[in-house]
Amino acid sequence: MFVVQLMFFILLFQLTSSGSGGHSVWLLSSLISGKTQFPEFSGVIMLDDVQVGYYDSEIKRLMRVGTGGKKTKALDVGQELEFILNEFFPSMRKRLAMFQNHFNLTSGGIHVQQRLTGCEVLENGEPVHMMFRDSSNGVDTNSLMYNMTHHTYAGINSLEIQWGTLKRLGDQMMYTEIYVPFCVRILKNLLDSEKHLVTRRVRPRVRFLTKQVLGGAQVTCMATDFYPRHINLTLLRDGRPVDQEELTGGSVLPNGNGLYQVRKTLTVGDEELKNKHNYTCTASHLSLDNRLEVSWTAQFSRSHRISIISAPLGLVGASFLLMLLLWYRKRHRERSEGVGMETTESSQERLTTNEGTE
Repeated sequence: MFVVQLMFFILLFQLTSSGSGGHSVWLLSSLISGKTQFPEFSGVIMLDDVQVGYYDSEIKRLMRVGTGGKKTKALDVGQELEFILNEFFPSMRKRLAMFQNHFNLTSGGIHVQQRLTGCEVLENGEPVHMMFRDSSNGVDTNSLMYNMTHHTYAGINSLEIQWGTLKRLGDQMMYTEIYVPFCVRILKNLLDSEKHLVTRRVRPRVRFLTKQVLGGAQVTCMATDFYPRHINLTLLRDGRPVDQEELTGGSVLPNGNGLYQVRKTLTVGDEELKNKHNYTCTASHLSLDNRLEVSWTAQFSRSHRISIISAPLGLVGASFLLMLLLWYRKRHRERSEGVGMETTESSQERLTTNEGTE
């Protein structure tokens, strides 16, 4: 289930990173067939990449999601959205049953049906596209990306197809008169109450992380705790950008606190460390007036080699101390036994002397 959810969130990141300068609203619905600890049906409302609402078949109310994922109160976006969620419940049951029947899957076990639907508008409020996507057990079973400008759609195979005249006019009317206005209205209602969440600007913290490895070191340029997720992170060597082929990482990932992080790592060999290059990590972000820069100068060190031989040296040292301790205890015991014998002999001599005197 969580793998499927991750796929949906990755898709959301791709959609919200289109750079259109607008906003989007997405409804992610999940239906689980089988015995689990989760509600049979649940829905998540996303404003851009921020979760703002939650609904499931147990509470049967659309709740606002606040900081830390807490469900605080009812989400005031009208009753239409709850109606849509209630309609999704039986329709997703039906689609999952069709999927199981098609692939001759038994009714036992756990099966998951998920649905993603939503729309995106430009900053001036002009609709761009609307999307509908179904997935059964992680398999994409029905996809539709409706382009509101050219009235075309992309199906499961992502092939753009021109509609036939009747089909085009009928579906265009449904989208234009019903689906699109409804989605845009929901989006505007959410922006009125939650826009501060998606328009905030949080400055990144940029730093270097270094780690010694066999034959050199790893240098990591890292930016963390920033929002929005769009950032330009560059690693420079003596003022020149390092080739992307030399770097690992670079994907923007969620921090788990509503903010993001990204890192790029370069492996530097001993010879390069000896040259003592100057490395600079630069970040450009909407929250910054100027680029943020952090520098680090390479220093060659043999400590990573010392750490390799430190283990056997430590064993030799420990063995020597143990042998010294055993020798000391044995020596101490022999001396104690010798003193005991001398004391006994002295006592016997005194006893003999006293008897002779008497």
